This record gives sequence, structure tokens and C-alpha cells, in this order.
Amino acid sequence: MEIYIWAALLGALLQGFAFAMARQLLVYSNDRTQIVFYGMLVTVLMALTALPFMDIRGIGPAPELIVGFSITVVLSQILLMESMKRADASFVVPMLGVKIFVVALVSALIWQETYSGLVYLGAIGTLISLYFLNDGKLQAPAMAVVFVLLAAVAYAGNDLFLMSMIRSGYNLGEVTIFSLVGPLLLLGPIAIIKSKGSHNLNWRYSRALLLFGFFQITSIFALIWAFELSRQVTMVTIVQNSRAIFALLAVWLFGRFGFSGVEQLTGSQYRSRLIGAMIMMVSLGLAISAK
Repeated sequence: MEIYIWAALLGALLQGFAFAMARQLLVYSNDRTQIVFYGMLVTVLMALTALPFMDIRGIGPAPELIVGFSITVVLSQILLMESMKRADASFVVPMLGVKIFVVALVSALIWQETYSGLVYLGAIGTLISLYFLNDGKLQAPAMAVVFVLLAAVAYAGNDLFLMSMIRSGYNLGEVTIFSLVGPLLLLGPIAIIKSKGSHNLNWRYSRALLLFGFFQITSIFALIWAFELSRQVTMVTIVQNSRAIFALLAVWLFGRFGFSGVEQLTGSQYRSRLIGAMIMMVSLGLAISAK
């Protein structure tokens, strides 16, 4: 396999652990906006430690792309929270997978990025696998459907703006820093207003945030590296869906190490997720081999 596939898989692995760690943060706070803000803040601070090793040349040739990316990130987080208020994660997570088709359509129109039919069949397979990996439920109120579809479009915008930045001449370090700082500056005032001055921090919450930040920043580095190496946003997005399998591994490991708030699965849930994992692996194998 090409290096960018390995980079995308590494990013998906780390992102799966970040997703599982985000669930732990709910043990310490019910304020989802504040959790997102703190998570972004810790991730940015960790990224800044690598600043001496980055070649940051200024705001760059296309600042409008940084603004566009920042807006889609904030929108995706807000719309995701609104979706989660109205429906279970077992509905929301599979539905977010439809972003693949938005990415595929836009990248084909803008960059003429097209593949054989088998690649798109593999993409559909990864979307179906997400249904089984999230308990096989697709029932939700109409407004939840609206919000989750809007969130999927916003998440697709994240990937498309990232690729646009890379194609415009931004390097790995610049894309990483600008893609983190911009959304933080936009979301910060919202979080401060909603929290009403309540910081709600303690040592255990801070430790969980640090662990989340580590998985998040390393996954971001790996995925942006995959985008930069390949310049193929659709394929990286397809591979990125494998994070659902890695999130299951993370949940199992966290449970073994005694983390609080770890999801408890029943026998039927394990069977459903095993089916989903098998479909995911076959679908990814098909997409990668046929590209």
C-alpha cells in the first residue's frame, strides 16, 4: 500500500481513540460546548509545542480558505451537538458517513478526482458498516435527520477546505496550526458566553483533556500528512471511516484499564459490531485495491 494509506489508517486509529476519549469527558461536564472548546484549546497548546519545528511563513496565499475551514469546523461541532440532543449516537454516527458522497461529488467537480466504480462501491460498504458498528439503529425525529445531514455537509466542508489549503501551497505545519487556531478563535466567545464564567475544571477532568488532546493532535498530524501526500481527498475520507473500528478497540482498552464512563456492550451489540467490522474491512480492502 502507498504511504498515504498508512498515514490515513494511523490517523483513523488515533482519531478512534480521540472519539472514545471524548466520551470520557462527558463524565466531568454536561456542557458540550465547553468540552469542545477545552478540547480545542488543549489540542492547540500541544500543537504549539511543535511550532519550532514548523515552517510557518505567515497567513499564506489564501486566508479566505482558513476562514472557510474555521467556519465549517464550528458549524460541524454545533450541528453535531444539536443532532446528539435529538437522537442517539447509534443514529448520528452512521448518518455522518454520508459526507463521503458530498466529498466525492465536490472533489470530482473541482479537481476531477474520480475513481473506478469499485472504489465507490467500497465507500458505500464503509457507510453500511457504520450502521452495524453503531447498534443497527436508524430511527430518529425529523429534526434530528435535518441537523445530522447538515452536520455531514459541514464535516465534508472540513475535508474539502483542508485539501484546498494544501493545493493552494500551505505546508503541513501551516495547515495544522491554522486549522486549529481559526476554529478556536470562533468557538471561544460562544463557549465563554454559554458557560457564564463557570470553568468546571479539576485534576481528573484536566488529565482526561490532556489525553484527549494527545490523541486529537496526533490524529490531525497524520490525516493532514495523508492529505498532503495523496492530494486525494475522497480516498483519505473513505479510509478515515475505519476510525469506527479503532474506537471499539479504544473502548475495550479503556474498560480494561478502569476508565470511568466506558460504554458497556451487550452480546447483541458485540455481534452487530463484529458484522460491521467485517464489512468495513472488506469494503476498505475493495476501495484500496481498486483505486
